[in-house]
Amino acid sequence: MIYYKVTLRVQNEAGVLARITTLLRKYQINIQSLDVAPIDGEEKFSDIHMLIQPPRAQVEIVMQKLQKLIPVISVLYKEHS
Repeated sequence: MIYYKVTLRVQNEAGVLARITTLLRKYQINIQSLDVAPIDGEEKFSDIHMLIQPPRAQVEIVMQKLQKLIPVISVLYKEHS
C-alpha cells in the first residue's frame, strides 16, 4: 500500500481536527501518524502533518475535499514509500 505525507495549514479553531478526521473516516482512510504544531507566535495558525493510506483512486478527491473545509488554508501532499 502506498502512503501519502499530507500537510494542512489551518486556522486554530475548535473542532478543526474533528472535521478533518470525519472527512477521512468517510472515505475509510487510516491515519498512520499525526502531528499538530503552531506556526506563529500568536497560535492563530497550525500545520497538521499526517501520514495516510488512501486508495490511489481517491487521493485527488480527498485532497480537494480537504481544501474545501473552512478552517483549512492550504493542502500539500506527496507520495511516500
